[in-house]
Amino acid sequence: MKQQFFASALAVVMLAGMAGCAQINDAGLAIFSSTLPTVAVVDAQLLQGEIQLFPDHTGTVTLRSGGAPDLGAAALTSCMGRLRYTSTTTGAIDLRCNGGVTADLKITLLGDTRGYGYGPTATGMASLTFGLSASETRAHLLVPANRKLVDHADSSYVELK
Repeated sequence: MKQQFFASALAVVMLAGMAGCAQINDAGLAIFSSTLPTVAVVDAQLLQGEIQLFPDHTGTVTLRSGGAPDLGAAALTSCMGRLRYTSTTTGAIDLRCNGGVTADLKITLLGDTRGYGYGPTATGMASLTFGLSASETRAHLLVPANRKLVDHADSSYVELK
């Protein structure tokens, strides 16, 4: 009877310890992560937000729309995605937006916290940059032929005009 109690108590302690380790791991990743500005053009619509890069070579992307879409286009208001490095200089982002828009972007890393990527959607293209200056962002984003990216007056972001 005593042995069963100790075995049960040991099992509970081990489960609690494993749960604690998982929480410590998540907290450790968050402490050592880098959060950077991110700009994307998805189906000719500009979205801006941030990417959080973790030391285990993964990350998350959160994007929001900054304005009205083109007439006739479905309004994209938000996108989220997961990043995983595929080598020391490349990665992939699985981007999912409202309205069912999806894109699998292939990322080129220019450094530990800088990069850009491209990928198709069902109706167009998606491009994304992170950790880049406004001029570098303009050089890497795919913009519709009749539009252009300009620096936003009071921030490091850009506008699609």
